[in-house]
Amino acid sequence: MHTEELKFSKTSDPPEPSPDLWARIARAHLARHTRRRRLQVAGITSSAAVFFALVLTWPSHGPGTDWQARAQALEIELRELPVRGIDADNPAALEAESRLMQLDGTLQAAYDRGAASGELTPLWKQRSELLSTLLAVRQQNVAVTRI
Repeated sequence: MHTEELKFSKTSDPPEPSPDLWARIARAHLARHTRRRRLQVAGITSSAAVFFALVLTWPSHGPGTDWQARAQALEIELRELPVRGIDADNPAALEAESRLMQLDGTLQAAYDRGAASGELTPLWKQRSELLSTLLAVRQQNVAVTRI
């Protein structure tokens, strides 16, 4: 609209709005609403992505760690490594296996006498750490050969 159209006398009627005025207002409102909704979804999505990235990279050795489950997962990884008789020549692997056998005896004795979780948790943590060490030693000695 031009400024001349806006100037009207008090006795005359205001100019008629464009016939498509309400349609343009509705489209502008819908576009603004859609833009706002997309920004909200993008913000929520990026926040969720950051949260999950933090959860996945957060150290799993906190007070809520299930050391028994971690030890069991490490045992599965150890079983999946190819057996090549490499531990017989590796003193680090022999030491870790010896300490594991001793610790298993200690754990069994603790369960037999009905030990509380306060006593069992440090034992499972120690077992988990030994299994992790043994896994690292075995992974370093495993060599992939291609024919």
